[in-house]
Amino acid sequence: MRRFQKKFTMILVAAFLVASLSGCDNPFAKTTYSATSGFSYSSDKGHTYGDGTKEYSVGETVYMKVIFKVTSNKSKTSQVHAVLTIPNIESVDAKYMDGQIITPNFDAANNVTTYEFTANASEESNEVECVVQFIPNAVGSVTMTLVYDDNIDPSYDIQSTLVFVEAETTED
Repeated sequence: MRRFQKKFTMILVAAFLVASLSGCDNPFAKTTYSATSGFSYSSDKGHTYGDGTKEYSVGETVYMKVIFKVTSNKSKTSQVHAVLTIPNIESVDAKYMDGQIITPNFDAANNVTTYEFTANASEESNEVECVVQFIPNAVGSVTMTLVYDDNIDPSYDIQSTLVFVEAETTED
């Protein structure tokens, strides 16, 4: 019996070594996730994007691109959820870069619009891009947040603040 236990232990150790050297996932390792994300804005109706312009006039359509990517330490793909929250705006349109429409959820009591995303997370995941068009309702600053579900450490959540000002009027 003791001889069987030694052989079994040696076979088990050899199997783990082969699996780790061949790049296979360790079935006992905890899955860890990380995320990269960012906001960029367009002041030319979505033709070019950058993070420089952060002040827009009330009533002017704002084009915001949200980019994020979630990776994990496993080759098997799993899904992670993210929620984009934009307060005090009128939602106009939101689409993934392939043209698929993203349906907003509007909470009239709190005057907040949210968009929910699902990202595929694995060692070789793809970046997700979407464009959200909205119209600011009032003068002030608005902080947009992208928050990931409990799989992702809160340190990966991001915020971006825009300032909305009175529309300029030109005198003749």
